Amino acid sequence: MTIIKRFLSDQIYDELKMQIINQDIPFGSKIVNRTLQERFNVSSSPIRDAINRLFSDGLIESIDNTGALVVGFDADFYLEVNEILMGITNTGIQLSMQKSDIKEVVKTLKKYVALQKDNVGTVEYFKYDYEFHKTFIDFSNNSRLKKLYKQYNVLHEILLRCYYEKEIVDMQKGSIKTHEDMIKAFSENDIDKCIKLNEYHYKRAENLFKEMFKKTTKDS
Repeated sequence: MTIIKRFLSDQIYDELKMQIINQDIPFGSKIVNRTLQERFNVSSSPIRDAINRLFSDGLIESIDNTGALVVGFDADFYLEVNEILMGITNTGIQLSMQKSDIKEVVKTLKKYVALQKDNVGTVEYFKYDYEFHKTFIDFSNNSRLKKLYKQYNVLHEILLRCYYEKEIVDMQKGSIKTHEDMIKAFSENDIDKCIKLNEYHYKRAENLFKEMFKKTTKDS
């Protein structure tokens, strides 16, 4: 990897983050500072900066003088992340309806549903699912809520990618239908229905993940 001196910590952070997401750096493994310094041919400072950012993202569990421990994922961890995301997105729905132009929100939501339909069964689908729910967060005009959503969605996406199977295509198609129903409820100012549909979306993902995790554990 070519490192541009001006952006050392940014590039190292991006590289390590993608390696964790793609599981080139496994869950629960140790990242050693000295090894990273040799790999990237840099001093300890940009390595520390990158690791601190990963810690803020929730991808690092603990940091010591020699390096850092990558978070260890299991079914309980996923369920907790899923519950937090459901609460964050419910709040985004409420605030976006109160603070923003409903027509603009609906227009943006429809754009991402169309992109989801075009990418069913591909890794790109996750990006547009993220953007669909992020639309409510963006229109909530709450910067802290945006930060929370970004952090926890990274963890959520990693887990879904790790246990990605053919069965998830059916979940994606079902999610698109739920998203369309959410748009309709939101456009009609029916916030209670929109939130219930959002909760159904996350509960459905939770149930599917439980089945995938159970199968993966059994096979191993």
